[in-house]
Amino acid sequence: MRKGKEKCEILKAIRTYVADKYGVEYTPSECNHKGECQGTCPKCDGELADLQEKLEAKGITDISEDAKLREMVRNYLSKTKVEDYSLLVPDDDSERTQGMPMPLQGDLAIEDGPVPDDPIEGNMDFFPIEKRKLFLECNIAGAAFYNIDDIWDELQDGSKLVLVREKYNVHDENAVAVAIAGDEGSEYEDVEPTLGYIPRKVNKSLAALLDMGWQDVFETEISGLRKDAPYSDRIHISIFIKNKDVEEEPEKDDFRLRMMVVTEEDKWKHMADELWQKGYTYFRWGGFPPWERDLPNKGDKVVFLYYDGEQYFMYLMKTIAIGEQTMPFLEDIEDLHRVDDCTGYVLTNVVGPVIMEDCELYLPKELLKGKYQPDERISQSLTNKLMDIFVSHQYSSLNDL
Repeated sequence: MRKGKEKCEILKAIRTYVADKYGVEYTPSECNHKGECQGTCPKCDGELADLQEKLEAKGITDISEDAKLREMVRNYLSKTKVEDYSLLVPDDDSERTQGMPMPLQGDLAIEDGPVPDDPIEGNMDFFPIEKRKLFLECNIAGAAFYNIDDIWDELQDGSKLVLVREKYNVHDENAVAVAIAGDEGSEYEDVEPTLGYIPRKVNKSLAALLDMGWQDVFETEISGLRKDAPYSDRIHISIFIKNKDVEEEPEKDDFRLRMMVVTEEDKWKHMADELWQKGYTYFRWGGFPPWERDLPNKGDKVVFLYYDGEQYFMYLMKTIAIGEQTMPFLEDIEDLHRVDDCTGYVLTNVVGPVIMEDCELYLPKELLKGKYQPDERISQSLTNKLMDIFVSHQYSSLNDL
């Protein structure tokens, strides 16, 4: 019972701290519960719901950057199983008996395992630090409405996903959509198709945490694929909570190529003429907000590609000037100071043009839809494939001299 009471006191201290810091009226009620205590109860849930409503009424929806609050939450998590984390957020639909939350039935699966009441003494170096813990495992609902058959071959166990909170969804106020993450493992990184939604019966606690700004603590990935099952049972996912105490590994140098797909023949010919006449070509890329655009740095290589339905035409170019550095290359200096949230880029040809038949190079159809700027990198596998093509072309050109 002492363990449950300790959890209860930590949760009460968290609510009191939040109320005091943000100027919200809150008076914790005295607990008169007798018998076994699990650390929370409908009364505690009601206090949290009331506190959250008062915060939202003041326009406060994100308190995740509060360092002291993070430490208090970690303290709570260290004394409870990961499945109890959902008790930080009230869930009116869950049934409780004798103060204990009943397990949800159906699609939700939770890891089991004993949790010691007393800390283990001695040398703790033997036990590895967990980088993450399972928060929720469920199916994806509504997949029948999103044409998942068209992208089924791109899905695999372990594929990274993103959670997209839809606060204004008219069908479900707690709606959380699930989409394919446009990460480095994707063959066409600019596309993030929706797969469906977190089932309504298990999305309330997750939605509340996302609303309060805790998106960065979650990692989501595919945990099961069943092609012949009903749509509601085809894709299963796992959502993990990341351990904030584990330092992230430093980022490695990223040598993946960027790609600019040109879909209009006139624009392609104009660019090719510029390269032939001047030895370089000029573009304006950018947009707002600029920090969400991962555009080339000086020295970065970019693949320019045009597909006419039968052949691929490609150049491998290098970025040689950005912003003010482009001035010597401009015919009209006023172009440098145009107000359009964009920056000038000058690129010169490294290898090309390379012409390949449709049967010699397969590229995903989504990749060929076109991009007006190279603000994302292609996958490492596609980078390796294209570099092999460019290197081979370069050597064959030298042998022809």
